[in-house]
Amino acid sequence: MSDGAGRLAVVLVAAGQSSRMDGVDKQVTLLRGEPVISHSLRVFEESDRVGPVVLVMSAGNLEAGKAAVAGGKFAKVVAVVAGGERRQDSVRVGLDVLVGQDTGPPEFVAVHDGARPFIDSEMLERGLSTAEKIGAAIAAVPVKDTIKVAPHRLVTKTPDRSEMWAVQTPQIFRFDVLEAAYETATEDVTDDASMVEAVGGLVAVFDGSNDNIKITTPEDLELAGLIFDRRAGGSASSSSMGAARGAGSRSGVGFDGHRLVEGGPLRLGGVDIEFDRHLEGHSDGDVLLHAIASAILGAAGLGDLGGMFPSSDQRYANYDSTQFVKESARQALKAGWLVDHVDATIIAQRPRLASELPRMMEQLGAVEGIASSSINIKVTSTDHVGAIGNGEGIAAQAVVTLVPATA
Repeated sequence: MSDGAGRLAVVLVAAGQSSRMDGVDKQVTLLRGEPVISHSLRVFEESDRVGPVVLVMSAGNLEAGKAAVAGGKFAKVVAVVAGGERRQDSVRVGLDVLVGQDTGPPEFVAVHDGARPFIDSEMLERGLSTAEKIGAAIAAVPVKDTIKVAPHRLVTKTPDRSEMWAVQTPQIFRFDVLEAAYETATEDVTDDASMVEAVGGLVAVFDGSNDNIKITTPEDLELAGLIFDRRAGGSASSSSMGAARGAGSRSGVGFDGHRLVEGGPLRLGGVDIEFDRHLEGHSDGDVLLHAIASAILGAAGLGDLGGMFPSSDQRYANYDSTQFVKESARQALKAGWLVDHVDATIIAQRPRLASELPRMMEQLGAVEGIASSSINIKVTSTDHVGAIGNGEGIAAQAVVTLVPATA
């Protein structure tokens, strides 16, 4: 390997309380036959970039952590230690262990959540490369949803989503940068990069992954199993895969249309478009995403959009339709089907939408469950025929192809 071999130490933080896991400890519960933490430990073990690894567990899980290390034969783990009361206290314990190594402090350190089992070597490479240039680098993915600032549940601000990122781990730092931040910052933080920011340090973003989920709830654990099966190309053990086992591809068709009413912007394909009208609807009226979600549900044999997300339910009033697509893809995945291809057509006389199609495809491609899919979106008009031709509304049709998630 290059002379960069072993330059990166790791603190794997697995000291959480799993309070939302219905009594299941997410750190040591089995994910396809191995403890969740073992999946990350194996990536570190096999990476030539990684040197010593410190595993930080809750006091009650120390023996389980040691058993996972022994069972996986993870030779790079130099210590399994009990964490502190707060996350940052647990990281501090791990940093102290690294300082005490015979070789002294490492050049770089990665802090990673034990509940994120889908880190990979490419992500480590991207993070280390960025940290070498800036000093601090965090894995992140672009925010997919519209974000509202709503103190006391009253919206006061809608930040520009194009500038926002959802932060993941690993977070990789020059060791001296993170050490200095820990010596200076005292306030509670939710991630290590916040400590570096608090003392005036620069932090850069590198590409994480939509697969790099954090297991927080039992539903997340189920989804993690499906992601594991897809990435491994193996067969699932879950009985929910039975419908797709041994089957070929399936297709579904979706259609939706809404009236245009006064006031912009126009929400279509998950993006906001400058226009003096918007689509009327119980949710955000996004006919393109409604058609795609409906096609996914149809192909998976899960009914239709109205049955899954009824307009009589006030939870879906002014709802971001990206969530309809996300949940439809998730339900299809639980039933054993993976979205393989989306082909959709927008039918609109106005406004002109061709230049907006790349943004729509990018937004759709960021939705969990279809991120690696082939996506094609087209636009046509009715040549001034009918209500759509008169500019009174917009419609969309979608065809979605699903393949077995176990294929």
